Amino acid sequence: MVCGHGERPILRTSTTKDNLGQRFWGCVYYEVHDACDFFRWTDSEARGAQQDSEIARSRKKITTLKTRLKDVEWKLRIVATLGVVGWIGFLYLLLHNSHNLRQSYGMQLISR
Repeated sequence: MVCGHGERPILRTSTTKDNLGQRFWGCVYYEVHDACDFFRWTDSEARGAQQDSEIARSRKKITTLKTRLKDVEWKLRIVATLGVVGWIGFLYLLLHNSHNLRQSYGMQLISR
């Protein structure tokens, strides 16, 4: 890693209000008038940025999974409703047919 002057950067500590105490790599001429503005956070900052990126990916994945879960729950409700309606229809037909069978059987006994 070299700066615009071809020099190896030096490890510095930030004194700004927003990044107080954070470590960074800067040009050896960082605060000189003709400085090259070379700047990179140390690895701990890079790891923090990587963790932020992983958190963002995880949040996106969670959102996607929640959406898919809602879709599956909706489909399950539809299937459950159709199943209940189907069983009610089946029981109705079963009871209706058994009632008709008893009446038919009873009529045959009477007609003999």
